[in-house]
Amino acid sequence: MEHYGMIWFLLGISVSFGPWIVSLIGGTLHQRSMQNKLLIREKATAQDPLTNLRSAPAGKQVTRSQLVWISVVMSPSWFQKLIGNIHMIFGGRINVFANVIDWARREAKQRLREQLAEEGWDSIINLRFETSQITSNQGKGSGTEILIYGTALKF
Repeated sequence: MEHYGMIWFLLGISVSFGPWIVSLIGGTLHQRSMQNKLLIREKATAQDPLTNLRSAPAGKQVTRSQLVWISVVMSPSWFQKLIGNIHMIFGGRINVFANVIDWARREAKQRLREQLAEEGWDSIINLRFETSQITSNQGKGSGTEILIYGTALKF
């Protein structure tokens, strides 16, 4: 009979804390892997064609221009949300959420660079970022959308 009590106890613990542990380990491993892949893609970009200048560089004749944009949605893992919510109680910078937003911004910029190269554009001017919080029906934050757009130029 003592064995059944121990089994129920361990089952209760694993059901209660198991998803959080899986989120901590799985989320951390997945995000590290994706961030390492992003770093490799960023390093492969020779020259950054993205700029927030309002006009084309002096001395270059623009032959074609077009609005281009990319949207990326990222969300923290369950464990990151738990840590972030605990930090909200005490105030200050919530590094967990800041890191996810930084990663989303870097990913959006890199996807735009890759789109530029794929479509044959030379540069982007007037680059702008928009950030939106995506919420569920209960009003709780479930993700962040980063939209970046600018004017692509062909010289």
